[in-house]
Amino acid sequence: MGGFLLEKNMKTITTPSFRKLYAFGKKLPLDLSLSENPLGCSPNISMVLKQLTETDFFDYPDPDCLQLKSALNKRFRIKAGCIFIANGSEAIIKLIPQVLIKPGDEVIIPRLTFPMFEIASKMSLGKVTISEMLPDFSIDLDEIKSKINKNTKLIFLCNPNNPTGKTISKKQLLDFVRSTSAIVVVDEANIEFGGSTLIRESNIFRNLIVLRTFSKGFGLAGFRIGFCVASKDIIRKFERGSQPFPVSTVAEKTAIAALADKDFIKMTKKFMKNERSFISRQMRKRGFEVVDSQANNLLIKIPKSFKRFSQMLKMKGVSVVDSSSFDFEKGIFIRVSPRLRTINIKFIQIIDQIIKTR
Repeated sequence: MGGFLLEKNMKTITTPSFRKLYAFGKKLPLDLSLSENPLGCSPNISMVLKQLTETDFFDYPDPDCLQLKSALNKRFRIKAGCIFIANGSEAIIKLIPQVLIKPGDEVIIPRLTFPMFEIASKMSLGKVTISEMLPDFSIDLDEIKSKINKNTKLIFLCNPNNPTGKTISKKQLLDFVRSTSAIVVVDEANIEFGGSTLIRESNIFRNLIVLRTFSKGFGLAGFRIGFCVASKDIIRKFERGSQPFPVSTVAEKTAIAALADKDFIKMTKKFMKNERSFISRQMRKRGFEVVDSQANNLLIKIPKSFKRFSQMLKMKGVSVVDSSSFDFEKGIFIRVSPRLRTINIKFIQIIDQIIKTR
């Protein structure tokens, strides 16, 4: 009998898994789901790839990525000892709770944000406390402050936030970091599109970790490379807990080249602002509520009168990220990542088709 109860109880336990993330969704012919850069990447990358030699392939890479750290040091004035390079920023998100919390430690996460924060924390047996959003979908820093206690060890924030694209001002963020002894993780995956970075402030605050990626604005999602900046003490913990060769030589070289091309980032930001505005304007004309965004994503609320909206998009060959990918019950929405204008126009045309069949 006892064995039966144990087996029955074990079946009710849900194991945290990254396979549940929307990244594993199927891409359809008209894809506006994952937030890759529609413009591709800097033309400098092609030059780097043409100059590769055999040693770039058969030699082990530099485990410390010293050349990239040097480039980041020059760009952001951050000491190499305060920089950690990894196989995409997701690898760092997974590592943070692994090395910084113990089972039962509390982690605070906003209700509507990147789902990997919660999954990674639960994998390390952290106790996740959810903070509710403001009515306009903004992260409520006061609400988070009210939930901090002596057991709170980590707080995850995303700026600009995913999936809303809303930003928090630098002053608000710094005031918040000052207000707590817990480690505050600020994920700036989409900072190239909007918002103010805290990357240099990591020189000042010992409880601040700033995450960055080369996947979004720089257009290097296929190379899997990201980094974070933090105090030397935190970085040393990451180094002890990470794999020996996290980034390939080719990925490191492309990241250095991408970092040097400031004009490409400026062009990307201008492009995304235009396409974000185009889709927002067109959807609002059709009666949809679109959350103001400064990132490369748009959160579009779906009126209750539309039934099975996401399924209808799938049937018409359109892939987006829908609200089922997030732990948020206040309304149904889709997250759209703008593409080239021709694709965005096709998306609006399909929206018109769905409206006609309502």
